[in-house]
Amino acid sequence: MNPYQTDIIGTNVRVVKHTDPSIVGLRGECVDERKNIIVLSTERGEKIVPKTRGIIEVDGKEVILERIRIRPEEKMKKSRRWHR
Repeated sequence: MNPYQTDIIGTNVRVVKHTDPSIVGLRGECVDERKNIIVLSTERGEKIVPKTRGIIEVDGKEVILERIRIRPEEKMKKSRRWHR
């Protein structure tokens, strides 16, 4: 699975680096993805991770948040164009 081309809903996510130090190290399952945020379901409830200047780990792969700052449905459209 390439997180740059598909949505990450339902995957395990860990925040590796971020401009907001309070969310670094946060782990959980992605329950929602929008253009500018990711919503994680953690042990302490749902947490919002902005898609700004940070790195997350999605199922063992590091992902730069600014590169996925796009609506999930738009990523799917782009991946179809790349495969042509």
